[in-house]
Amino acid sequence: MTTSITRLTAWLSLLVADARMRARDEADHGEVVEKVIIVAAAAAIAIAAMAAIALAVDIKVGSIEL
Repeated sequence: MTTSITRLTAWLSLLVADARMRARDEADHGEVVEKVIIVAAAAAIAIAAMAAIALAVDIKVGSIEL
């Protein structure tokens, strides 16, 4: 009887440890997704800024009379 209780306790503790480990892994995935979204937004802003600068340069070059 005592052996059965010991086995049950060990099995439950392993089950809880596994659940905690899975929860920790899923939490890490959420942080990675947030970082990817932030980096993508920063890249989009940088591309828009480069396009605006290129347009301004094209306008300046177009207005030069040789």
